[in-house]
Amino acid sequence: MGPAMPGGSWDESAAMAILDALAAHAAILDSTGLVVATNDAWSAFAKEHPADPWRPEVGRNYLEACEKAARSGSGEATAVADAVRSVLAGTQARFHVDYPSSSDGDELWFSLRVSALAVEGGGAVVTHNDITGRKRAEMKLAHQALHDPLTGLPNRRLFLDRLSLGLARMERSQTAVAVLFVDLDKFKVVNDTLGHDVGDQLLVDVANRLRAALRPGDTAARYGGDEFTVLCEGLTSENGAVVIAERVSAAIGRPFALDDAETVLTSSIGIAITDGDASPERLIHDADTAMYRAKQRGRARYELFSGAIRQRAIERLELENALHRALEGGEFRLRYQAEIDLADHRMTSVEALVRWEHPKNGLLSPADWLPLAEELGLIVPIGAWVVGQACRQAAAWHDALDHRDLRVTVNLSQRELVQPGVVDTVLEAASANGVQPASLGVEVRQTALSEGGEIVAATLRHFRAAGVSVAVDDFGTASAWLAETVDTVKLDLSTIDDDPEGRVVSALIALGHALGMRVVGKKVETADQLDRLRSAGCEGAQGFYLAQPQAAQNLQAPRPG
Repeated sequence: MGPAMPGGSWDESAAMAILDALAAHAAILDSTGLVVATNDAWSAFAKEHPADPWRPEVGRNYLEACEKAARSGSGEATAVADAVRSVLAGTQARFHVDYPSSSDGDELWFSLRVSALAVEGGGAVVTHNDITGRKRAEMKLAHQALHDPLTGLPNRRLFLDRLSLGLARMERSQTAVAVLFVDLDKFKVVNDTLGHDVGDQLLVDVANRLRAALRPGDTAARYGGDEFTVLCEGLTSENGAVVIAERVSAAIGRPFALDDAETVLTSSIGIAITDGDASPERLIHDADTAMYRAKQRGRARYELFSGAIRQRAIERLELENALHRALEGGEFRLRYQAEIDLADHRMTSVEALVRWEHPKNGLLSPADWLPLAEELGLIVPIGAWVVGQACRQAAAWHDALDHRDLRVTVNLSQRELVQPGVVDTVLEAASANGVQPASLGVEVRQTALSEGGEIVAATLRHFRAAGVSVAVDDFGTASAWLAETVDTVKLDLSTIDDDPEGRVVSALIALGHALGMRVVGKKVETADQLDRLRSAGCEGAQGFYLAQPQAAQNLQAPRPG
């Protein structure tokens, strides 16, 4: 304990007992700033850190210690010295500041308080509390609030803050700012196939490669899910942003070692650049729009945002809104295209084809909206409507003597085939309309089988077990396991080039037969194509040469072959 306090207007021993009971480091100053007493905690800390200029011993002047610390570059020391003078002069009652202090390479934090001492002769009490634990917890929480916990990259909030600052700096530097919006192509396949733990590790690896691919000063952030954003400042041309996008694409494109196997990943990147008036939200939105355009154009590429892309985005949004309203508004129509048996030219089945009759734009091509409907998940309710309408029409035709044996087939997408209960939905629609399963067929594209895996294959086997015919479209890349899943394959003649003698067509028909399946040639447009199918032993044919898709009431027998 330090020496006795001057003045004697209060009980010295009681005062010092109180000070020693404090966990905080405490010192008593006289009216000149001289340290006249310290508690045990102050003395112990001063012994542990003898070089600390803010821990003067009894008999030294606290103001001089603060001024020495200020000369060494401590801004807090200058403020403390000024505050101590004011408190000792009676112009300020108390002062408080939190400040850092380095010790053996570690950064410590203290809360310092200076309060006037109401005793004869004046003076002040200085206390220090070690708040290092609290400060570290606060900094950890602040970091967590602004960073992605998985990858450690800045999160969306921090990215927006840095983008705002970058745009402000851009105005002074006369340079451009770019935002890259990076989306991992088919990341969901990795997650679903290898599991979420492997997917998380892949995201961490992508984040590390992003950091390495960028320039000093660029910011990479995890924007959400498998989406990342990159902020590039100080650009003098579009080419600078393109070079960075190419580096990012190349970094992500290198094989990843995951789960004892190599995984190859690609990315779609949208680039938005501004050298003028643009808000952070607009720049990110434009980069996102350009990224979506890159995905539309085949993935594994980058796309620069432009006015044309913005217009396409507006048109897409309008189409989305109209598509949401179309089913409720009764704007969908079914057209039926006949398929014939090449042995007797009899119409054996019709394929139900959905069409959208837009109230303003008229009949739209399926290519203009079906992919969007599938992406939005609207293909499921639209498909259910198609099945119901097709079953009702099949029942009406079966009541007519001339179409009693006609089979009606519907197309099902991969998204529909993986829906729980899709088989029951079709069978219930058939039962509700008095249609036997054998009078129905479903058609799927080869890609739905190859990408949908066992879930799709099991669904198709369920259809076959129930008596529903199953056909695979775009036959030509099929495998032997198709024989267990489908009973009919469709050969698209429009996809076969450079086959003047029909050898490729004959070989594919022979392959279908070898797998034990019925083969139907589709998109037949000439009599010569029809003859070649017949001579190669093809069982069925369909195409504009035989019959155009027609409304149910206009269904007629195909032209003679």
